[in-house]
Amino acid sequence: MTTERVVASVRGRTIGGCIRRADGHPVPDAVLTLIDSRGHQVSRATGDGGGTYLLESPAPGSYVLIVAANGHQPAAVNVTAVADGALHVDVTLPGSGELSGVVRTAAHEPVAGATVTVTDLRGEVVGAAVTAADGAYACPGVPAGTYTFVAVAARMRPTATTLTVPDSGRLRFDVELAPMAVLSGTVRADGQAVCDARVTVLDWSGATVGTARTDEDGRYTVADLPEGEYTVVARGYPLVTGQVTITGSEVAHDVRLGFGADEHAELL
Repeated sequence: MTTERVVASVRGRTIGGCIRRADGHPVPDAVLTLIDSRGHQVSRATGDGGGTYLLESPAPGSYVLIVAANGHQPAAVNVTAVADGALHVDVTLPGSGELSGVVRTAAHEPVAGATVTVTDLRGEVVGAAVTAADGAYACPGVPAGTYTFVAVAARMRPTATTLTVPDSGRLRFDVELAPMAVLSGTVRADGQAVCDARVTVLDWSGATVGTARTDEDGRYTVADLPEGEYTVVARGYPLVTGQVTITGSEVAHDVRLGFGADEHAELL
């Protein structure tokens, strides 16, 4: 429970203001209770759908305003009522819920070190976490609402989805990430490394998904390839193609250039 002290004075005999979340959005239907120094209730009200509330002003003196709302941590605010004065008191309620879950691969292996980010409908980040060794993450204080959930990890295909945190403020959301592979190898001709050969990777539809040129040692690398079947095309001498099936995080595929027939290789 948080405590603040607010003193304000304008003409009138009321206590009013707005109840908001930490991100500035109003908290609807908050319950407000005003107690005196002995803990006795002296006034009570319920906020409207826009977070606005209005309490009848008590006699001059010191009071505590207690604010509670579903899915939020309660707050207590010290207020001082003055004669013929109205208090304007805005209160911020932090979320009491928690968005949590596990990031894993399709093989149900935990993904450690993955970054989880939660943004609201305006694109502002309201929660972030890094998964532990068991793939678990937790974003505390995410209030009820609709969000975009993004999970990113090295050598994994990023994923984004829309999720809704219920009024309770608690939601468990597990996510699977598809691995991304690195395809690498050497291009040679007549036993010698071929420098600056162009290597192109095509998917099942013939669309180009990656290109690379060999270095001085004839090495090439094409990163961020999801699992699937691909055609590797090397140009330098007459065109050479090879078929590659990627099912792991690292796949090696060497290419031999020459004037013979196309080569065919399937790697698991």
